[in-house]
Amino acid sequence: MKRTKQLDGKLGIVLCSVLLGYASYGQPSVSAEVSVSMPSVEIRAESDFYEPLTQYGRWEVVGTYGRCWLPGRVEANWRPYCDGHWQRTDAGWYWVSEEPWGWATYHYGRWDFSAQVGWYWMPQTQWAPAWVSWHEGGGYVGWAPLQPSVRISGSGSVTVNVALIAPRAYVFVEQRSFLEPVRPTTVVVNNTTIINKTVDITNIKVVNNTVVNEGPRTQVIEKASGQKVQAMPVRELRSKAEAPVAARQRGNPKAGEATSKNVATPIRNEVDAQKSVVAPSPAAVAKPIAPPPAPGALTPTGRTPEIEKATPAPAQVAPRRETPPPAAIEEKPKASKFAEPTEAPASKAEQKAPGKPANPGKGKPAGKPGKPAGEEGPGHKGDEHPTPSEKPAGPPPNP
Repeated sequence: MKRTKQLDGKLGIVLCSVLLGYASYGQPSVSAEVSVSMPSVEIRAESDFYEPLTQYGRWEVVGTYGRCWLPGRVEANWRPYCDGHWQRTDAGWYWVSEEPWGWATYHYGRWDFSAQVGWYWMPQTQWAPAWVSWHEGGGYVGWAPLQPSVRISGSGSVTVNVALIAPRAYVFVEQRSFLEPVRPTTVVVNNTTIINKTVDITNIKVVNNTVVNEGPRTQVIEKASGQKVQAMPVRELRSKAEAPVAARQRGNPKAGEATSKNVATPIRNEVDAQKSVVAPSPAAVAKPIAPPPAPGALTPTGRTPEIEKATPAPAQVAPRRETPPPAAIEEKPKASKFAEPTEAPASKAEQKAPGKPANPGKGKPAGKPGKPAGEEGPGHKGDEHPTPSEKPAGPPPNP
């Protein structure tokens, strides 16, 4: 049995090889299209536009639209969708821009005009081959950028209020020149006569999560231009336009993240501004809290050793050198209130006759003997003048 099974297996292998060889050489092979992923820019949020577009313009808050982008180094009469050409694709008409920021501003978001800042672009994340409204008639084809008010419903329909688009926003070219390169000098701007001859032919829808912008019919353009319109896969055009930006993203994947952290998230209106809350940072792993140490013995200052160590010691100040006071002036002792001078001042007669001795009866000793005047002990009031005693009364006279 085992040998029979092994033989059957070998015959099966040989038979399969023969069949494969026949299929390879005896019959033509059938080729199947293989879908190869093409490089594209990753746009997950409106902040992903900040880093790649900053070098080509500036970001500024415009009205209630929030943070918008304004192109830099452009002419005063510059306007969007005027430097490139139109290419037919399986998703409608695709705008091939020759401006370095065209991969973003003509396939994402919306354009609008303000008298204060001019043309500005509001970022959004939905991609499309072109975000424009179409007019056709009188031998002309025209287009204008869609405003930020355009909305896409859940069913896939795109709501466009063409009445909100100002006539000056449209540019026109002749139908026969529609396939040629578009330049600011080749378009007709703000021509009321042409606008009145044309009608709105805007037809935007969503098919399989892809925005399709139909615009003018291919047969009309072929008849007017005399050229055959060749449709291209839209993913090839998109990949070609986004390839340089995608390469920079792969080379520095964190560049967009760092820029989005530095730039605030756009605020679309004042109500959102009041409700906006800063996104909390990822919760950090909480570390266990160590129990407080048991208090130790108090130091002589009445504090714990930990506080004693933490408290900085007072800086030692050098002792202040005091200047010695000036020598005390020896004061002469003041005479007592009732003390008399040791010597009476000489009279004028004595001063005139210095040879005569002074009258000893006129001078009185000052103070007690043995102690000079002015050095009596404490509490001494000085010598008081004795009160003369009264004479004793004599015996009464004899009667």
